[in-house]
Amino acid sequence: MEGKNARRPPPMSPGPLLKDSLKLRLLRWFGRREWIRYGVRFAVLRRFWDPYTPRVQTFELNFFSLQYQGDFECYLDWYVYFFGAYEKEELYLLRDLAQGCSDAVFVDIGANIGQHSLYMAQHCHKVHAFEPYAEVRQRLESGIALNQLANIEIHPVALGAQDEQLDFYAPKGGNTGTGSFLATHEAENNELVGQLQVVNGDAYVESLGLEHIDAVKIDVEGFEKNVLLGLQQTLAKYRPSVLMEFSPSTQESFAGIDEFRSLLPDDYEIATVNPHNKVLGIFSSPSYKLIDFDFDHPGSGLNILLRPRGN
Repeated sequence: MEGKNARRPPPMSPGPLLKDSLKLRLLRWFGRREWIRYGVRFAVLRRFWDPYTPRVQTFELNFFSLQYQGDFECYLDWYVYFFGAYEKEELYLLRDLAQGCSDAVFVDIGANIGQHSLYMAQHCHKVHAFEPYAEVRQRLESGIALNQLANIEIHPVALGAQDEQLDFYAPKGGNTGTGSFLATHEAENNELVGQLQVVNGDAYVESLGLEHIDAVKIDVEGFEKNVLLGLQQTLAKYRPSVLMEFSPSTQESFAGIDEFRSLLPDDYEIATVNPHNKVLGIFSSPSYKLIDFDFDHPGSGLNILLRPRGN
């Protein structure tokens, strides 16, 4: 259901398979020492294997017991190779949200290449992944086929406030996570590729006939307000916990905290997810914690948790 005018860039030719040298094994070992502060690990890894230097090389490795095929031309794959995942603490939080429900349902809005959907497929009965952009969606499709996963359903549309075709600005470089319906979001990294299909979220979710939704992830690069506008009935009915990116673009789309809260059920709480707990010096605790949310100072980009009070 992609827009008729959407231009799908030609798929990248797969590069040669990376030889797992001693240097790379050591760097990967270091990158996965979660008791060392993230900033220290990133600086060291960037010094010896810069993620911003394109390399036409592919790799295969274990991703939380799944098979994973990556490409060093993709910024997110660089994280998977050296850190084990991109924003790993975010995955742990979603896992925790799904625990305690034997038939948990996870909705991934802005699935991209599918890291969250693949991970949550191991912790949920069903995953519904929404990704309108074909170039990144095909990576998720490949991951599903590679691991023969039957519990992920892909929806090739974007969720929003209404049914419409919108211009989509896709990433020009290797960071596949910057694509947006906003021309001003990551403008230096994105380019217009055509139009993609947006559908009203409440109507589309209702058509799925779901009995419950337990956890939702929303990462749509500044389009979050539109997603929430279209999901007000869904949130009121299913009352899921929602992990959402809150970037400066997201903040600018709202007049203030009151408008933001008006799109949520009355008893929903908002907390900031702090992914890197500093302990002492270069050390950190490999976990996340929830702290007070400050609408007026979101920083360069953070994740927030929306959930019913007491949940």
